Order: sequence, then structure tokens, then C-alpha cells
Amino acid sequence: MNAFEPLEPHSSAGASTSETSSSSSATPQPIMTPTRSLDEFLESAYASRPRFGISKLYYAIIFFALGLANSGDSAEMGCTNYILSSKTFQDDILKNGDDVDFANRGAAIAGAHFLGMLISGLISGVLADIYGRRSTLLVGLCANSIFGLAAAASRNAVELAILRFFTGIAVGAVIAGVVTLSAEIAPPSRRGRFMTLVASCYTLGFLYTAAWAVVIFRGDEGSWR
Repeated sequence: MNAFEPLEPHSSAGASTSETSSSSSATPQPIMTPTRSLDEFLESAYASRPRFGISKLYYAIIFFALGLANSGDSAEMGCTNYILSSKTFQDDILKNGDDVDFANRGAAIAGAHFLGMLISGLISGVLADIYGRRSTLLVGLCANSIFGLAAAASRNAVELAILRFFTGIAVGAVIAGVVTLSAEIAPPSRRGRFMTLVASCYTLGFLYTAAWAVVIFRGDEGSWR
């Protein structure tokens, strides 16, 4: 070879370049899974085959349980209508001297419940966002039972009005939990019918209370407690 002849480029440089490109192309790339909305996830969960081959009765049971919780609220509100007309209740709680005080004592007892519901309705949604719908619902149901039983042992109108107020707070927490939870977990294709099931159970509470009122207050000696 002539000493003044230009040298060819070194072939190893091209090889290293090709190796670098091939190694970079061989690096595994992250797999991007398609994102799904919450409604799409709920619909997929509803359409999937349940474990052990059990049918979609699971969903019906869940929403019927929420409906029963909703009916407990209406039962609490409906019972006031019947106990106010009870003679034993009027003698035990509403009697003021020789007169039955509907204007003050009766109105305070009936209104305390709705005042508690109003206050609870304003704060229960915030608490549900912080602590969760299920926790708020369960606390409301437990408090509703406790204050409801305590109200039945009231000795005067003041005690009953106070306990009915706290019962109203519990009822407001239950309503906030039931309505929101029903809307959030229902699959979009069945949301209307499931929420209708929950809402329809609200009337069961009034029917339940009315049936017991017929049995208890059939005579004048039936105890309102």
C-alpha cells in the first residue's frame, strides 16, 4: 500500500454503532395499558362471571340491604305520627297540668328530629368524603339504633326531644351514605333500577311502622314505648 494513500475508515466504529442501536432497540419498552373510567370498571365487574358460579344475585342483595337501611330512616320518622296520637304518650309526655300540650311539647318533639336531619345533612357528605361512605353509613345506623332505643325510655318531653334530635343526626348520616353509595357502586347499565330499588324501600319503613301502630294502638292501653 502507498504511504500517501488515504486510509479507509475503521470498520469497528460502524460495528459499534450498529451494536449500540441494536442493543437500544432490544431494551424492553413499558407496556401502556388502556385507561378505563370508573363506570367502565363497574360495568366490567358486573358483567364478569362471579366466583363459584353464583349469579348476579350478589348485586340484588347488596342494594336490597341498602334499601333496608333506607327504610329504617322512614320508620324513625313515621313513628312520630303515631305516638303523638297515643293516649298513653299524651299522658306520659305531653300532659301539662290538665291539658295536652301539642303546641309546645308536641311540636318540639316532632321538630327536633328534622332539625337533627338538617344539621347532619350539611356535614355528613363531608364526613363521608373523609372517612368513606361505608363507615359513615355504619356509624349512622348504629347511632340510630342506640338513640332510638334510648328515646323509648324517655321520662319527659325534654329528654325525648333531645334524643330525637340526635336520632335525626344519625338518620341524616344514613341517608347521605345510602344515596351516595348506591350511585357510586351501581353499574351504569343497571344504575336506574338499582337506585330505584333502594329508593322504593323507603316506603317499607312507613308501612312497617303503620302495621305496628295498628297492632299496638288498637286499644287505648297500647304503650307508645
